[in-house]
Amino acid sequence: MKKGIYLVLFLIFYGNVFCQVVPGNYDKNYKKGKEHIAMEEYHQALPYLLEAWKVDTTDHKLAYNIVECYFHTKQELHAFPYMDNAKVNNKDPKMTFYYARIFHLQHKFELAISLYREYQQTLDSEEPEYFEMHQYIANCKNGIELVKNPVKVKITNLGPKVNSPYPDYVPVISADETELLFTSRRPSTTGGGKDLEDGFYFEDIYQSNKLTESEWSDPVDIGNGINTESHDACVALSPDGMELIMYRHSGTDGGDLYVSVLKGEIWDKPKRLGSSINTPYWEPSATVSSDEKVIFFTSNRKGGLGGTDIYMTRMKDNGDFGPAILLGPAINTALDEDAPFIHPDGKTLYFSSKGHKSMGGYDIFYCTIDLETGEIITQPQNIGYPINTADDDVFFVWSADGKRAYFSSERDGGYGDKDIYVLEREVPKKAPTVLFKGQIVACEDKHPVTATIFVTDLTTQKIVGVYNSNSFTGKYTVSLPAGKNYGISVEASGYVFESKNINFPDQDEYFEIVDTICMNKFKVNTTMVLRNVFFDVDKATLRPESVQELNRLVETMNNNPNLKIELSGHTDSDGNDDHNMVLSENRAKAVVDYLVKKGIKADRLTSKGYGETKPIEPNDTPEHKQLNRRTEVKVISN
Repeated sequence: MKKGIYLVLFLIFYGNVFCQVVPGNYDKNYKKGKEHIAMEEYHQALPYLLEAWKVDTTDHKLAYNIVECYFHTKQELHAFPYMDNAKVNNKDPKMTFYYARIFHLQHKFELAISLYREYQQTLDSEEPEYFEMHQYIANCKNGIELVKNPVKVKITNLGPKVNSPYPDYVPVISADETELLFTSRRPSTTGGGKDLEDGFYFEDIYQSNKLTESEWSDPVDIGNGINTESHDACVALSPDGMELIMYRHSGTDGGDLYVSVLKGEIWDKPKRLGSSINTPYWEPSATVSSDEKVIFFTSNRKGGLGGTDIYMTRMKDNGDFGPAILLGPAINTALDEDAPFIHPDGKTLYFSSKGHKSMGGYDIFYCTIDLETGEIITQPQNIGYPINTADDDVFFVWSADGKRAYFSSERDGGYGDKDIYVLEREVPKKAPTVLFKGQIVACEDKHPVTATIFVTDLTTQKIVGVYNSNSFTGKYTVSLPAGKNYGISVEASGYVFESKNINFPDQDEYFEIVDTICMNKFKVNTTMVLRNVFFDVDKATLRPESVQELNRLVETMNNNPNLKIELSGHTDSDGNDDHNMVLSENRAKAVVDYLVKKGIKADRLTSKGYGETKPIEPNDTPEHKQLNRRTEVKVISN
């Protein structure tokens, strides 16, 4: 509580300092501005100097001071209108560097290279800045090559509803692209305070909803339970949209990563992620894989390759995350890497880097990675111009369907500082992904049901993900890499579990399944289809892919000790009627035998074969016949 009071008093004091600019008074404002420069408080000096400039636009030293402040506050292009005035009678070689940076940011690469080299000649060859010029020159050379071969994309600013005259960045989109969370430093920030280190308002998280294909709603503050009077930034959203990973400034360590769970319409109090991820150093960014078992994050901890590096950690069987693994020199360089994003395809990693073949600042790169081992399969590639520019381009995320990507950039035509942009390719990126979404409701009255969705790779019999529906709306979203046979089990307290099968073994494009899942209460005559119980062709031999589904049924029986059920087998209309009847009876009995073997008492189970007598669809297409070939469970008593 005391810290909060001191913070408020601190901000009030410095707020008054910011307000001491005296309109029209050249001497007082210039003097105050120079005092702040002497203390290296460049962002505090700027308001005074700019006010003095309104009175005298011929003062070359004042112009130079303004240029100096803009460069120190990383607002280089704002310095451009003052440059020619600042260079008059100015023998400081730093002006050459300032011009080089301006031309570099304007993509005048040849001119920038010439000036970088000229400035480099004024430096001692042992100075770190001497070697820094080599990096800038390399950036310009990369820029020359990238601009020669632009990628064919349409880049659009998200517009003044989302973007403001202040920094807006870190777009985080839900898997179905209906919600956008982002970080902003606009005046409506919680507490209204400014960070004294850079003069901007503290970060807060905002949310906007998609209204049409190209229109978003007015952003709203995500809430005081999440946003505080210090820095709070969104980082990533879990595939089901139920967990928000966020960054919080936390004292002397710079900042940690937290997770908040969506409870209905309210985000729960954020909890700090474990010690595998957070350290006494700075952890600003993260991304989570579609199965929610792997987190990639950035940190400037000791043992890295330089600046911020990208690490990964895998979830252990007990739900905790294992040791952090440095991705190594294939990804990390001596410069900064940040903002990782793992695509729902489970193999393409995007990130931003000041190293590799950047054209300046952060550029966006991508590579292929093995999620199991962290091995980099393909070397990082620059995503290309005009997505990347000579300024910072960062926080890049694809929509699940591969049609659009969202990212942060500071470029011409923006609304102020960093803005959020969306790009569309002429030929959409291939996205071998299945998006399974919809609503889970009670069959009786259609009210939303809070359910857990278990996804199993039926080939390996491993659970690849556990997801949740929203407790308020019943909505669910599951994003999965295509090319596998998935078993889906939907479970909710007091309801019979529902099963689904998603099988796209040869899928290399995006596919979306929208399904309202109806949950039945446990009551006599309730039936359910075991859609992930499989038999050998024309036999009653259970295939290995059936194990997870049958074990779910065992668990249900154990959790409901009074439950008695009938297992029934059904076939399509192909073949001999008598043969189909016998086959269905034997298959039902095979399921009963499995349950008994797993410890369920035989007097709780009966089996029945119905052959082709109870179709649920006409036997007119291969798809309908497949639905008719099924194993059902019926509640006899509970």
